[in-house]
Amino acid sequence: MPDKDVVTSKLAAMGTYLEELNPHLEQYRQGKLPLNDLRIFVIERLFQLIADAAIDTNAHLITRGKLESAEDYEGTFRVLGKHGIIPTELGDAISGSIGLRNRLVHGYEGVQRKTAIDDIANGIGQYVSYMGHIKTFLERGK
Repeated sequence: MPDKDVVTSKLAAMGTYLEELNPHLEQYRQGKLPLNDLRIFVIERLFQLIADAAIDTNAHLITRGKLESAEDYEGTFRVLGKHGIIPTELGDAISGSIGLRNRLVHGYEGVQRKTAIDDIANGIGQYVSYMGHIKTFLERGK
């Protein structure tokens, strides 16, 4: 059984990060935030924090629910999908964002800034959906 306080705390942090991220993404979408602006680093960091909080949530739910372990962080979303905690399609889609998180954190493959920021801007809604499904799961009391 998951510790609701732990999960709720992670979701609250994600919500705060999203609130801080959205104005920067909106400026970027409107073409008012060039790629050489230091606020681009804010977008990258807030995205990383959101992804990390989701990974921590997934690990908690997997461990406490005695579900099978995932091979990697990406797989934690698929495990939750397999067990109906989040939709399978969402688990598959959102898991790809962890590759971007890893490239940003570790500097793999010389991150293409425009591609990275476009991916964040276009995919951040998956995390909003993820949060809603996790809240629903907690409310069901599984």
